[in-house]
Amino acid sequence: MIKAILFDFDGVIVDSERIHMQTFAEILSLDVPENRWYKEFAGTGSRRIIVKLMEEHSLKGNPDELVEKRRALFRQYLEKIQPVPGLKEFLESTPQKKAIVSGGHRSYIEVLLDMLEIREFFGFILSAEDTPYRKPDPKPFLMAAEALGVKPEECLVIEDSYSGCEGARRAGMKLAWLRPHPSMNPPDCDLVINDFTDPKLKKLL
Repeated sequence: MIKAILFDFDGVIVDSERIHMQTFAEILSLDVPENRWYKEFAGTGSRRIIVKLMEEHSLKGNPDELVEKRRALFRQYLEKIQPVPGLKEFLESTPQKKAIVSGGHRSYIEVLLDMLEIREFFGFILSAEDTPYRKPDPKPFLMAAEALGVKPEECLVIEDSYSGCEGARRAGMKLAWLRPHPSMNPPDCDLVINDFTDPKLKKLL
């Protein structure tokens, strides 16, 4: 029986990955192919992305300074970000406990939750500041389950990145993959959905 639902944030709660991709491209003055972004970079952390792209393109600069510039630029686009279709109706209609398990920064997550008026639905938020462990490590998911007072096997994870899916599987949890891009093949998961309007999602609960 599923007693808790653990949500990734970017790409699952909010449709933000294209804006993330755009800000990295602007800061580094280069193009990142969309299919590569979703397969390789989505959900992996700003510094890792910047360091990898700087090495590939022999770019000069301080990665930490570029991370901060990228974050500041992203904040300018916050008002353009919308929830994933069907999200609020899904939150309202499911009685399970809910948490966010994200590699994003807490301030950004909380600003958007307040903008979208959905913070009340989440009993726990785990952000980049709360743990040194990053997906695909299962520890962030296990920490959320413990905080909600449920067992790993009683959790359904909704993820859109391969690294997040791997972490959820390693944590021993059910997994629904929200396909972020048509070019991507499904990972090992219990269900593939395009958004929260898919009626099959509730059959896992």
